[in-house]
Amino acid sequence: MIPAGFAGRITLTIPLATLLGLADRPGEIPGLGPVDPWLARDLATAATQNPRTTWCVTATDEQGHAVGHGCARPEPKNQASRRDKPDKPDPPGGPDPPRGTPGPGFSFAASDRHGPPGGYGTWKLRTGTAGRPDLLVTLDPVTTGNCDHRFEARAHDPGVKLRHLSQVRHASCTSPICRRPASHCDFEHNVPYEAGGRTCLCNGGPKCRRDHRVKQDPRWKVDQLPDGTFRWTTPSGRRYTTEPTRYPI
Repeated sequence: MIPAGFAGRITLTIPLATLLGLADRPGEIPGLGPVDPWLARDLATAATQNPRTTWCVTATDEQGHAVGHGCARPEPKNQASRRDKPDKPDPPGGPDPPRGTPGPGFSFAASDRHGPPGGYGTWKLRTGTAGRPDLLVTLDPVTTGNCDHRFEARAHDPGVKLRHLSQVRHASCTSPICRRPASHCDFEHNVPYEAGGRTCLCNGGPKCRRDHRVKQDPRWKVDQLPDGTFRWTTPSGRRYTTEPTRYPI
């Protein structure tokens, strides 16, 4: 059994159905590989004891490609207070557990708050941990077609959200032969910023420093397709493609 409240930095990807106990599909840890569903649930449960844990949710299509993503934030206290008023009718499924008492575990349900246009709404995540507020997750769209440039940065360096979304779409370096985690990579402009390229999801992705330099060699050519696929052409004319990450579903 994993001790509660352990400290560490780890990225654990786990299917929502596994987290909620509705399925036994494996999770994944970058650099380590698949994690059996029971260990994945134990890790997630242990992480609830640390208030510094960050929770993010990625919505995928039927192939496992990211189409929406958001990171959790605590529910505003005034909203929680309105929900907890005794004269308010109980929500479907019965009343919420009283504050300070253990909850039933993880739950994920739609919130009454609207999400961003073109996104996937705002959702409420509960970890079932006593004394911890409910979490709200607003799912922003991840570009898979025509880009509306909503996360574009006006300068060379990407903003925090743009960088994070690019790392969600591609969890590792976009070179066809590299698996360095995206969090350890550069945000690389496919069309150079100095040549008029946008700092945007439609014109960038993670590349490790080595492959960043390879791509800048004029003998190589890299095309970025609207769905986030990168097509590499070697000096000899061979072509290789790197599609967006397929998450476990």
